[in-house]
Amino acid sequence: MNTMKRELTFSYAAFVMGVCFAFIMIPAAVFGVKIHVMFVLSWLIAIPLCMRLDYTYKELQSGMLDFIPKCIMPVLLILIIGGLIGAWCASGTIAYITALGLKMINPQYFLATAFAITFICACFTGTSFGTCGTIGVALMGVAAGMGIDTYWAASAILCAAVIGDGLSPLSDTPNVIAGATNVDVFKSVIFQLPMTIPVILISFAFYAFMGVFGDVPMADTSTISNLVIAIEDSYNLGVWCLIPVILVFGLLIFEFPAIPAILIGILSAIGVAVVFQGQSIVNTVSAVWGGYHLVSDNKLIETLFSRGGISSMTGTAVLIIFSFGLFGILKLCNVLDVLVVPLTKKIKCRLSGVVCVIVLGFLANFSSSASFSEVFTGNIMTTVYDKAGLNRLDLTRAATVGCLVFSMFVPFTVMCATVTGFLGVDPVAMFKYYVSMPLYLIVILLITGFNLDKSLLAKMSKS
Repeated sequence: MNTMKRELTFSYAAFVMGVCFAFIMIPAAVFGVKIHVMFVLSWLIAIPLCMRLDYTYKELQSGMLDFIPKCIMPVLLILIIGGLIGAWCASGTIAYITALGLKMINPQYFLATAFAITFICACFTGTSFGTCGTIGVALMGVAAGMGIDTYWAASAILCAAVIGDGLSPLSDTPNVIAGATNVDVFKSVIFQLPMTIPVILISFAFYAFMGVFGDVPMADTSTISNLVIAIEDSYNLGVWCLIPVILVFGLLIFEFPAIPAILIGILSAIGVAVVFQGQSIVNTVSAVWGGYHLVSDNKLIETLFSRGGISSMTGTAVLIIFSFGLFGILKLCNVLDVLVVPLTKKIKCRLSGVVCVIVLGFLANFSSSASFSEVFTGNIMTTVYDKAGLNRLDLTRAATVGCLVFSMFVPFTVMCATVTGFLGVDPVAMFKYYVSMPLYLIVILLITGFNLDKSLLAKMSKS
């Protein structure tokens, strides 16, 4: 094995990185090609470029095999969470929480209640796409009947969907970011709370204020009533549906290991589905693997609750594995280390690190994929944070803002284009209606700039 390697310059490292990610990003942005495939094909770009530095293929392969195991824990969590969602759809857990939320509709405070309902649904379904495409569409219909401005209604729905997506451990976003940074997903979510709670409260207060001082006519809420009736017709709803939720979150609060806690949530949901929903054990266990398939006359309800399953998360899991393979090659050849040297010199404190992550995450969204932004930003900035002696929890929180929240300001990202398309609003015209997105930036800069969460950071770093 040749131990003498050619000296790696910054310009060549930038060239390697640029070529690899242009190969991934351009087909994804221009033709809508799956970035999962492009990530694995990019190995064919990275390998010969790195072999020019006198690395052998066996050495590069060992770099991949050494780096990929670092993502096994988040990959396992993602797959198991997929099973949890399937089981909770079968048990009526998600349906019960959704029905409770829909019953909260108050015409006088429509924007505030729409915000709350969408947030709850996004948190417990783990999908902003599914929430906007179902409950969001129904709420937009109610808003139209009430004469509420279309863009303000969409504002409440989209802001809540993004907040719920970024905060929910059932969502792809926190899991991908946690996987890319090698941070426990539940620690990452908890560490977001000092940032996210003020954003939620201020946003809710703003929409409630608009309800108090706005002229709201009598509303036709028959669409919402029909949704609730359809849910109740499809499930045997009751407090028993909450048993899996109480068990999972109760165990996690008492710092029970995440994987056993989620598995207990799956097992208890299977029990609820069999005993209270009349499901067979075979069908329920099948839902854990392939997702639950609800049959309903209401297509919105059918779409919302026909989801989940371990197999539904394989795409996200594969994306993480393939991206870790690429970064393993680049890491072995010191491409990442050479590229982050200028960044490391500029980052001297928590605040500068957070700003850098947010900017990089936002720029990476121009690939058209928030998932790419999360993987790219997480892997690049992990090295920077480690060299600068900063905490990766700060990185995960900032990545949520830069990669997810600010993706709504890049109209051709899959995230922005899809959810605004569901609601029938122009993605560019929506920019000035986003209440929560600027709040995220203000709150995170205040928290990190003044070290307002210093004690939480120290406590979570020790645990």
